[in-house]
Amino acid sequence: MKDLLIILALIGTTTSMLYAQEIQKYSVQEIKSDFQYLYKTLEKANYNLYAYTEKDKMDSVYKEIEDSITDSLTSLEVFRLFQPFVASVKMSHCFLLYPSKEYFGSYLEQGGTVFPLNLHFSQGKVFVKNNFSENNLISINDEILALNNQPINEFMADLYSNISGPSNYFKASHIEQRLFARIYWYFYGECKAFKLQIKKKNGEEFELVLNAIPGKEFEEKNGQQKSNMRHYREFHIYDDNTAYLRPGGFININVPFDPEDPATFDNTEFSQFIDSAFVEFAKKESKNLILDLRYNMGGDNSFSDYLIAYFADKPFSISSKFSMKTSQMTKDFWKEINIPEHQAVKEQIMSHENGTYFDVFIPKTTPHKESKRFNGGVFALINRYSYSNTSSVAAIIQDYDFGIIIGEETAEEQSSYAAFHFFNLPKTQWPVAYPKAYFIRPNGDSAPRGVVPDYVVHEDIFTDKDEVLEYALKIIADKEKTSNGGHTQGH
Repeated sequence: MKDLLIILALIGTTTSMLYAQEIQKYSVQEIKSDFQYLYKTLEKANYNLYAYTEKDKMDSVYKEIEDSITDSLTSLEVFRLFQPFVASVKMSHCFLLYPSKEYFGSYLEQGGTVFPLNLHFSQGKVFVKNNFSENNLISINDEILALNNQPINEFMADLYSNISGPSNYFKASHIEQRLFARIYWYFYGECKAFKLQIKKKNGEEFELVLNAIPGKEFEEKNGQQKSNMRHYREFHIYDDNTAYLRPGGFININVPFDPEDPATFDNTEFSQFIDSAFVEFAKKESKNLILDLRYNMGGDNSFSDYLIAYFADKPFSISSKFSMKTSQMTKDFWKEINIPEHQAVKEQIMSHENGTYFDVFIPKTTPHKESKRFNGGVFALINRYSYSNTSSVAAIIQDYDFGIIIGEETAEEQSSYAAFHFFNLPKTQWPVAYPKAYFIRPNGDSAPRGVVPDYVVHEDIFTDKDEVLEYALKIIADKEKTSNGGHTQGH
């Protein structure tokens, strides 16, 4: 939704504010003052700060951290102290902004070193995705059993405690996207050598010491890797007249992304592409559609609603409930927002007393006219990288029984505290995100987890096979055999 994308624009703004600061230390009194402000402001502005962690537990964590503040600290040290407290809220949209300035600025420029591997997390195990070191004993797809004398599960449990989010599954996906080497440095600082216990595919196990590499070298080599996010759009038809559609990002991919530029949300090109795809599917009399939603960052639902309307057989909505809480922090942000389609929400935010909750009306989208619609079976492919609005598309398809979901659970929760804003701590100026709203997926399930597929299929990224797509094609083939060539409905 546009509201979320608008907020993302603030990340660049607040980060640039940090870049302007000189590195300095803050006194014990200043740090404690910021910490107190942090807690009190989150209580006032967060939709429900104690939804997942009781107040007594939060108070206990707060006191433990406050008691540990006995000396002056740098802003980076303040981040490492405060973020675990914010992470204890267990909300993906409640966090301190990562210390990008310190990492990409002073640390890398001064020759700082980092962990030389990219990691991949699958079914509770940790694997080597990329090896940027000169150590050829480590291969892609090697499993890491221990790191610095800690079993990997124990190490990851400690790391996860620093990261905002409702589950370790979500946090693992978060680390993959933001890179383990950076995340490790954000919380633990520099480590010149890493002791690893490795397990080869043939079962062989051994230990080695892996030297860190310059951070600049890591970033350069990582930049040469192919991104796993797929923004492009494509469609084709298989020999058996099964249609395949990858809609790509639910934004205008032909212009530079700018949440404040209306062109970013111009869905003209997207709608024309979708129209062309379904016209072709109709010509070929396709009876089944594979909708590939994997590796998709999401975007605005004005795009995805247009797509869903092609195979929906009833009106649909992105959520069954969308509620907001207003606060002075939220009002301070919204007084600067002048977007016509959000005017009604702005009036409610500005007119209600601070601390007030109110429901936001979410209109339903009507399917396209019958002559235009696709009436065959729909098989949507998802994975942990089906983010934001893409995950919501999968939830709509599943909850309204528009199709079958295949793949792995999305990392993005479908009933969540979201629509976040930032406030800055008075002394250290660290930006802190908080969710002002709560929404529940269309079927009313309030569990804070992703879309769970109807058929769980894990993709092996270390092979050339596409296990998820192959599984979908097999389901379609089996259904066609069962129906003796008849028309198969996916919903």
